[in-house]
Amino acid sequence: GSAGRPAHLTTRQAAAHCRVSIPTLRRWIRAGDLHAYLTPGGHRRIDLDEFQRFLAAQGRPPYPAGAGARTRLLIVDDEPLVVAMLVDLLSGGPFTVETATDGYEALVKVGTFRPAVIILDAVLPGLDGVEACRCLRRLPETRDIRILGVTGHPSVAPVLRGAGADACVSKPLDPNLVVRELERLAASSRASHSLTGREG
Repeated sequence: GSAGRPAHLTTRQAAAHCRVSIPTLRRWIRAGDLHAYLTPGGHRRIDLDEFQRFLAAQGRPPYPAGAGARTRLLIVDDEPLVVAMLVDLLSGGPFTVETATDGYEALVKVGTFRPAVIILDAVLPGLDGVEACRCLRRLPETRDIRILGVTGHPSVAPVLRGAGADACVSKPLDPNLVVRELERLAASSRASHSLTGREG
């Protein structure tokens, strides 16, 4: 198959590729230069083929076709500012990013998005991160997902690790540390996936 290559981009990914601001990209969409569609949740998405057509017409470099090789990353945190910071930090790089705001939504997204790596906050409404972590480790199909635990309380880090987190970082988050830990986890995830020879 297409090995999970995303058939569409977010406005943030498209803007990052064109090195323009999101408002500039939205202006192109409004002007009809670039066609976008709305998801049921009200987010703009741009079809990858349409984006490539637009880039060619503008004389811009094509979007890397190897985008399918990007690591799927799920960010689970109920603090909008933290989520926004992480999405900004990690989008458009080696990661395809999805977000969830609580443990239940995280488990649903794990089923639909099938991330290789999860950033999981320990304290979440409903099902908390520690429980979500235990659930993921119990099921064979999610057992191999790499989990980066996040906590505002250093004393919770051992609890998260005990629940199955591969690594932990504390809030306030150090962006460089987050990127380093994620790259390490993504590399170990890719290594194990190539060993099992599973189709991504």
